[in-house]
Amino acid sequence: MLVSGCLLVHLAILLSVLLVQSCEGQSWEAFQNKHIYYPQTRASNPSAYCNRMMVKRNMNPSRCKLRNTFINHDKESVLQVCSNGGKHWQCKFYDSNENFPMIDSSYTDGKPPKDCKYKGTETSKRICVTCENKKSVHLEKLL
Repeated sequence: MLVSGCLLVHLAILLSVLLVQSCEGQSWEAFQNKHIYYPQTRASNPSAYCNRMMVKRNMNPSRCKLRNTFINHDKESVLQVCSNGGKHWQCKFYDSNENFPMIDSSYTDGKPPKDCKYKGTETSKRICVTCENKKSVHLEKLL
């Protein structure tokens, strides 16, 4: 009985640590580099845009990133998601009130750092972000 009680305490501590880590992001600067590009760079199609942006932003230094989303809207609007432009729902997660124009990039083929190929899909969706100090630090998902 004592062993199972200790095991339960250790599991509770581990789950608490994992929950806190899942709510932490990186930095506003890293978020901007990974996800905001406004005004949008011209490209012949969404896939060409993804291929160009992934190299320009150095997103694949050692392996091809499987997916990335570029929000084609000004950074001030994205910042607002962490305050009056979004709804707080759990931990440090906020859902945007409005849709954002974006290009979603999905890896298809190639090798890093400059030959990763992507299929780009142009869309407009709401976003869920992790916020720290009223700044977006992680793009959690598209809504």
